[in-house]
Amino acid sequence: MAIPDNIVDQVQARSDIVEVVSRYIPLQKAGRNFKAPCPFHNEKTPSFVVSPDKQIYHCFGCGAGGNVFSFLMKYENLSFPEVVEMLADKAGIKLPRFGPRKELTSLATQLYKVNELAIQFFQSCLPASREARDYLVSRGIGDETAKLFGVGYSPDSWDGVLKFLASKGIKGEIAEKAGLAIASERGGYYDRFRKRLIFPIFDIKGRALGFGGRVLDSSLPKYMNSPETYIYSKGRNLYGLNHTKENIKKAGYALIVEGYLDFIVPYQAGVRNIVATLGTAMTIDQVKLLKRFANTVIMVYDPDEAGETASLRNMDLFISEGVNVYIAELPKGFDPDGYIRKFGTEDFVKLTKASKNLFDYKISKLSARFDIKSAHGKASIAGEMLPTISRIENAVLRSNLVKKLAEKLSVDEDSIRQELKKVKPDYTMRVYSVSPVEIKKDSKSAQKMVLALLLEDESFVKKIRESLSPDEFKDSSVREIVKAVLDLTREERSIDAAKLMNYFENNDAATALISESVHLSGTLDNKERVLCDCIAKIKNDNVNDVLARLQEAIKMAHDSKDDTLVTKLVTEYTQLLKSKPVKKADPF
Repeated sequence: MAIPDNIVDQVQARSDIVEVVSRYIPLQKAGRNFKAPCPFHNEKTPSFVVSPDKQIYHCFGCGAGGNVFSFLMKYENLSFPEVVEMLADKAGIKLPRFGPRKELTSLATQLYKVNELAIQFFQSCLPASREARDYLVSRGIGDETAKLFGVGYSPDSWDGVLKFLASKGIKGEIAEKAGLAIASERGGYYDRFRKRLIFPIFDIKGRALGFGGRVLDSSLPKYMNSPETYIYSKGRNLYGLNHTKENIKKAGYALIVEGYLDFIVPYQAGVRNIVATLGTAMTIDQVKLLKRFANTVIMVYDPDEAGETASLRNMDLFISEGVNVYIAELPKGFDPDGYIRKFGTEDFVKLTKASKNLFDYKISKLSARFDIKSAHGKASIAGEMLPTISRIENAVLRSNLVKKLAEKLSVDEDSIRQELKKVKPDYTMRVYSVSPVEIKKDSKSAQKMVLALLLEDESFVKKIRESLSPDEFKDSSVREIVKAVLDLTREERSIDAAKLMNYFENNDAATALISESVHLSGTLDNKERVLCDCIAKIKNDNVNDVLARLQEAIKMAHDSKDDTLVTKLVTEYTQLLKSKPVKKADPF
């Protein structure tokens, strides 16, 4: 960590999780804890629990969990150092300032710096490319606008940006981690972006995350984007939001377009409450990010794109988050960039203000696709509309839309309500995973229980250390946490779940598993017996895994007529079978 552990501990001690979380969502007292609907997935019954005693949170619905730092990282889409700095400022704690050498110990800081240098390089190459400059002129983009958004050009070279970065002391390995270079099979690296117009991508704090590159001829691929990196995930950011967030907040709604030029041209023309997706369908993280600035969005689509089933379903994400969503459909053959250049800003704004709400828009598209007069057509339309309606929290609004759908389809309202009951909740937003799928459920439960007891009582540490090595935990997330706990106790440092999570600052699965384990420990009786049974279960399962592999090896050796190897493996199998611990009753 770039920030010393003692400072992090001090900030954490001064930042009560209940107080911090309640700034964002309303909490209700529930015994010793506090409850609320989870802010990380859609739910009607509150299952998000905040523990003031443990200073952690856990959602029993989606599995999200963590401490005060991880809550803010996920909710505010910030990095660990940013969250520590934010809370330190609120607590009146002065953070030490580091020199350039100390700052570069952070990979994230290095990558931001590398990207800033790359922007300088690409911008310096733009004036020398007549083709790139002519293209910008043809799209009506002025010099000031290009400069504002850091637009540049990557020359037709295999090592242009690499040489520039090398002159600044940046190695190829770091350039690759930033997504600017690709490792060659013959050794070394080469530039990812060549002969392309370059659009830097920034987060809401104005930090350079990655790049999008567009060709200037008919070659393919037309667009090339930075890969996912330590600091960049295209599903968690929106292009241009760093420039428009205050305008969006002021307007009360955001226009959503797709692509760099569809954002830049309207922005230059005076449309300032606008953002662009990064070449993919909207994600739940992007919806949550935008929701921080407005509760209403208008999707600006071309007719072909907006009518796609995937696009229609994707809009349901906004409903799940309580965001009002409207759709403005452009005339066929136009995108926002081309429409504004042909018809002007005033007409574009009028078009967006004439947008339809999601229900009306979606049913009009579905009615054009299916035969609304046939029984099968009605059923198909209802099948697409009901998941949208089911996501609406307000019972009055939901009932009104059921009635409206029944009228549109000319069917009995009760039949629509019956079909609505069959709609299963959509849990595609559950991104947390605490174990690989190949681990058997009961074996995974035993490992989780051992971890729960390890976090609950330091007196169990000695028993676990003597009985199991970390490698015997086949669940990789459990194994990493157990290793961390054993290392901390070896250094005679106390185990605290909320502080332990700081060692897994970029690992949602690990922090969720720690919070789940803390709550699990409170449900266990006769903990010494449970611990002994779980240790035996883990050992027994591991032996069974080895026996199964030996059986397979014996079969292969037999098939290949290798009698010597068969004898050796059978002997090993027999000895292991004899040493296998006697199975005890499962504690599950």
